[in-house]
Amino acid sequence: MLFRQFAIYNSHVDQETIQNSQPQHFFVTPFVTTKSAPSDIDPNVHGADVRQVSFSTQNNTPSSGSFTATVVIKNRGTAKAVGVQVFVRPYRGIIIGGVDEGMATTPPHPLPENDFLSQYGQWVAFPDLAPGETSTQSVVFISQSKVSPGFNPNPQITFETEKGKP
Repeated sequence: MLFRQFAIYNSHVDQETIQNSQPQHFFVTPFVTTKSAPSDIDPNVHGADVRQVSFSTQNNTPSSGSFTATVVIKNRGTAKAVGVQVFVRPYRGIIIGGVDEGMATTPPHPLPENDFLSQYGQWVAFPDLAPGETSTQSVVFISQSKVSPGFNPNPQITFETEKGKP
């Protein structure tokens, strides 16, 4: 009964709206904004700020038993970065386990930071980077059995901000 009364009331309201409706015109004037292009340079950083932009791996020929890790870094600071080096660790942060290891199956878990495989890597020197500039370097590593390289989630990057000339 209540549902029927509700339906009748709604149909009556809808009919009144249709009968009494008048055309309405809406005018929208677009606002002209003068935004500059988005920049990756952080104006709050007073110095160099080098960060990893991407990390990828590619298997080489199967007979070689190696893979190539490619690192792309960018200076997001406001000053030139000099003496830039990155410790490329392709197995840092990978997920291991979930496979039958002998008699028991271990649940998937991240590779511990103090594990030898997690520490496996190589320091790579990059050229000096001006603000907003990027650089790419590749390193060849020997493949390890039963594990695949990861994405190096927290790279170790060292650099200095170029000192101004007096």
